Amino acid sequence: MKKILFILLISLLLITACTTGTKKTPTSGFVGGKEGIVSKITVESSSANNQVLDDNKETFNININLENKGEYTVKEGESMVTLDGINYNAFQIPNPTKLNEVPLEKLSKEADKVSTASQTIIQYDARYLPNEDADRTLDLAANVCYKYETIARVKDLCLRKQVTGIPSTICKVDEAKVSENSGAPLQVTTFVQRPAGENKVSVYIEAVNNGKGVLYTKDYLSNGKCVDNDKDKNKVYAKVELTEFQNSVNVVKCSSMTNNEGQLNVIQNKVSLSCTIDTSGMQDNAFETPLRVTFDYVYKDGITTQLKIKSVV
Repeated sequence: MKKILFILLISLLLITACTTGTKKTPTSGFVGGKEGIVSKITVESSSANNQVLDDNKETFNININLENKGEYTVKEGESMVTLDGINYNAFQIPNPTKLNEVPLEKLSKEADKVSTASQTIIQYDARYLPNEDADRTLDLAANVCYKYETIARVKDLCLRKQVTGIPSTICKVDEAKVSENSGAPLQVTTFVQRPAGENKVSVYIEAVNNGKGVLYTKDYLSNGKCVDNDKDKNKVYAKVELTEFQNSVNVVKCSSMTNNEGQLNVIQNKVSLSCTIDTSGMQDNAFETPLRVTFDYVYKDGITTQLKIKSVV
């Protein structure tokens, strides 16, 4: 009896090991991450340690380092820096707003290797003109605005002509799906698919701003400077597509949008949209298909450092 029990135990362990070994872990084709352009401000002077001389005694550089840690290539002129917190005339800075002169390439991966983050420096030449009575410290700041994009994808949206009726063994129409996101500060966190009629499927999508910055309209850079603007603030442009279909515009309809694309409001750092998919022209058998949501926006962030102005007697 003990021998039989031993054989059964060994068999069970072997079955478990085989099952565990063949289990697949979901993977994503994206690098991922919750960052876009990461910026840093430094002061380069002969006095060092973020110190400069007053009374027009010293030329120094204000350097804004931009590093692309996401998956959208920021083209030449698509990143804008505007200095903040200082008197431009006192620092003899004629133009406080500058654009990137070289592209910032997106991160990419090949096999298990991720590319090195692309960087550039936007530099300002400055001289502090006034003669101070004593040393003083101030906050030197910069606003950084850059055009960016988030691509979110659900690989297994379940569709068929007749949505209601006997459930399919291939896939489920009524369930939450796991979305993949390209590396960017705006990320889809919720994707739910539901039947909405005999030939209609509804999807609910919610995206969250994970960064400390603010989302602006995709055309915000045309204002010519990176400053607060209530008119263009908290808005993104979204497009929803079934990537295996050439006629997404005919079958996908989203509320508050023209068919499958349009501008959405950001409320409490979240974007939500509801769409329906007309399945009346689709095949009878259930199938899984990708759905892609593209968000276009300008992201406005800010950086600060302390600058000490030394009074020269």
